[in-house]
Amino acid sequence: MTSYREFQAELERLHQDAERARRSEQRAALETIRALIVEYELLPSDLGFDESPKQKASIGAPKFRDPLTGATWSGRGRPPRWLEGKDRAQFVT
Repeated sequence: MTSYREFQAELERLHQDAERARRSEQRAALETIRALIVEYELLPSDLGFDESPKQKASIGAPKFRDPLTGATWSGRGRPPRWLEGKDRAQFVT
């Protein structure tokens, strides 16, 4: 009868064998992919990848400034509390 430790050792060997097989198949797949890219002169955009990095959305320049605290608001999103119930025209920068 096989002991628990023997099963654990066999399991570890199997994990290592599986990892080696995965890496080998991965290398073969990459070689195939590279060959196809060269053969068909594919570009990143052909494969669905963006060629240019996306830029973050601009927060915008402050349009309103609280003269007491110096806090600003760009006019986008929810208005700050210091503007509640007040005429915004007096806070325009």
